[in-house]
Amino acid sequence: MGEAGKPTDWITMKIDPEIFEELGVRDPEETKREMAITKKTRQVNKELKTDPDNLDLKIELATLMIDGANYEEAVNQLKAIRNKAPKNARVHKLLGTAYVLFNHEEEGMLELNRACELDPTDAENYFNLGGLYLLRDMYQNAMEAFEKVIELDPSDTTAYANLAAAYDMLKLYDKTIIALRKVLMFNPEDKELRAALSNAYFNAERYEEAIDAAQVVVEIDDKDPQAYCNLGSCYSVCNMIDDAISAFKKATELAPDYSLPHTNLGTLYANMGRPETALKEFKIAVDLNAQDAAAWMNLYNCYKEVGLMEESQNAYKKYEALINAPAPAATGGENPANIPGGVSQTGGYAGGGDMEGNAPGMETLTDSD
Repeated sequence: MGEAGKPTDWITMKIDPEIFEELGVRDPEETKREMAITKKTRQVNKELKTDPDNLDLKIELATLMIDGANYEEAVNQLKAIRNKAPKNARVHKLLGTAYVLFNHEEEGMLELNRACELDPTDAENYFNLGGLYLLRDMYQNAMEAFEKVIELDPSDTTAYANLAAAYDMLKLYDKTIIALRKVLMFNPEDKELRAALSNAYFNAERYEEAIDAAQVVVEIDDKDPQAYCNLGSCYSVCNMIDDAISAFKKATELAPDYSLPHTNLGTLYANMGRPETALKEFKIAVDLNAQDAAAWMNLYNCYKEVGLMEESQNAYKKYEALINAPAPAATGGENPANIPGGVSQTGGYAGGGDMEGNAPGMETLTDSD
């Protein structure tokens, strides 16, 4: 250490909150935040004792309840305030937010819509409502809400990204591209947005542009296996088979436990008339991820093609059981579905058609989210 009164050579580092979870202790930053909320809550309650009808103080107290995750208390507090001030847009906005966080989405939707009616100039009202519509798969409504946000605040890049997501779900791919290109002007190095742009180009059948966008994703993060899966899929649909195979093999090198590149490789080999080589890749895929329905269906087709009918029927039974089973809860493990980059582990052939077809190309390029 240095002498008294002089700088030391100690370095203060910010520790990832997950480290504290693994150690079984609380993150000091989170503790500090909770203490600040508690301190402010005591102060507001003290002021309310001397001024019990102060609307701003009551709203502030409700906001602190939301910040402290006391959603039920916040809802009750805000409902009482709403009864006294039914035309206060901020109260409806906060109440809608509290309802959503408290898993009462229908009530939240009503309150947020009311907030928009009372203050149509508040972009945040529309932003919150648009987010709720996305959560509820109400994509047309979400699109209209985020379009309103951008009309009020053209610099809101997050609204552009969310609007692009709504366009994409509505299959308005050209509009998706425009929205994503606008937000990428502000965040050119955003990998997820670049992956989404490649996806939109692909869905709009603008394949050369899809390749360009996918290449940028790889340039941003050359250690992302899903980025190479996306790139390989783009190459594949353009019949750039050697490039596609190289990209998928790179993905397998980066993530040996990841099944999708093996599924895509198997599909390419099958499409090239190499069913034996395809079988090897599909077997690896199902060994890595027994829940990969696409790989089982591809195995069924390949086994049938080479005349192994018993194996073919067994593979089809696996596939049928998976597609008829309830959707499993998302989990991590050796073959996580949430590797960043935006490639689905489910679907049909990598060729992009149905699972009975054999056109080379892409399985899916999913949303980034």
